[in-house]
Amino acid sequence: MVYSLTMKMMNVSEAKAHFSSVVEQVISGENVCISKRNVPVAQIIPLSMESSRKRHHTRVGWAKQSGVAILGDLTEPVLPESEWDMLK
Repeated sequence: MVYSLTMKMMNVSEAKAHFSSVVEQVISGENVCISKRNVPVAQIIPLSMESSRKRHHTRVGWAKQSGVAILGDLTEPVLPESEWDMLK
């Protein structure tokens, strides 16, 4: 994890209490580091417009008009064949 001098740091309880404002800070381009007992554990960074455009969300059937999106490839198995119990 890379920390910059301008990165805002906050404890989990502070981030939880002010989550909406944390999200707004990230949307405006700021990186936010979350710490637990003053030990950094996570970093929230803004998604670039390029990466969010590349995401592929498929809406099928009844989900076309809903907020439900299917992520990934529907034609591929979720687990690799090596983990299929029925083949062992």
